[in-house]
Amino acid sequence: MRTLLTIVLCAFVASTNAAAAVPDGGPRIRPQDDRSRSLLAAGAARSSTVRELIDRVEDSNVIVYVGVSPLLKSTLAGRVTWMTQAGDYRYLRITVSTDLTFDQAIASLAHELQHVVEVIDDPGVVDERTLVALYKRIGHPSRAAASAAWETVAAQEAGTRARRELSAALKVTDGDEM
Repeated sequence: MRTLLTIVLCAFVASTNAAAAVPDGGPRIRPQDDRSRSLLAAGAARSSTVRELIDRVEDSNVIVYVGVSPLLKSTLAGRVTWMTQAGDYRYLRITVSTDLTFDQAIASLAHELQHVVEVIDDPGVVDERTLVALYKRIGHPSRAAASAAWETVAAQEAGTRARRELSAALKVTDGDEM
């Protein structure tokens, strides 16, 4: 019960702070459904890695739509896809698999948010072609995907850190309720 109250309180504080400081163009991370919204709120509440990645995105010119999908290939936990560029804004989509447990989905979200930060760090990424060029330069081909997909060490590390933080948060919570 204490965990649920903490998550709800953190989500409320985060939304209150976000409303007070909404950047031009609105929030940068835009969940597309209740599950995505829950993943983002719980991730921010329980993982400093997720919180830091969210802050990086919110301070950028990249708009990210976050959703979950049962149509993601079974070998993929998540993916980032290019949408478009309009004016000063670049638009990406994060899709997370519905086949994951809640904590696995948060770790996957951290992994994909790191990929978004990689795009933020390269203002030359303005379309699908330049996105692929970025990953050819900083990444390596992914063995998880049958089609052309790329992976980076930084994204793998972000997912691993988030998993550790989520696990540690669970252990602390379990200890609190004894």
